[in-house]
Amino acid sequence: MMSSKKWWMGILLTTIGVLASAQALTGRADENGNDDGDDVEFILAFSTMRGNLPHVDINGNIGAGAPWVIADGDGGLSDAGELKLRVRGLVLAKSVPGVGGTNPVPFFRAIVSCTTVDGQGNTTVANFATGPFPADAKGNCNIDAQVTLPNPCYGPVVLVGPAAANSTPGEITGGTWFAATGF
Repeated sequence: MMSSKKWWMGILLTTIGVLASAQALTGRADENGNDDGDDVEFILAFSTMRGNLPHVDINGNIGAGAPWVIADGDGGLSDAGELKLRVRGLVLAKSVPGVGGTNPVPFFRAIVSCTTVDGQGNTTVANFATGPFPADAKGNCNIDAQVTLPNPCYGPVVLVGPAAANSTPGEITGGTWFAATGF
């Protein structure tokens, strides 16, 4: 059983890590400490992502047929649709015969999914994909993209999955994902 002091220390360290990640993402000051005037306020800042379980459906986006794991994923999404995402070690689980521990996909994309309300007042899911971003065999990728978000956009989630080299950004009905925001 964890002591109360250890529990609070864990919470404190986690909070410091999240705040440091958010500050690094927003670029509040240049190397001389000057405000760059181009601050981005993220409505969603995250420091954890979780690999998929095969065939799990998140808002019409289906987990790939094989399990994927991720070493680290963090980023942020602004209300203006600016998405910054750093993915490290997004690879097939070691249990996948012959290719486990590697990323065989040359391009990743992000999908931002949220619940919105249509013109008749009905709730609906909206999914918006980025274009392709290069990913290496170790599963490393940086995504810096602009996505169009609906207003309102309730409960946004960010997913990472495969992209064709010629895929175009925009609204999609759903896609395949390897990792998603969460723990």
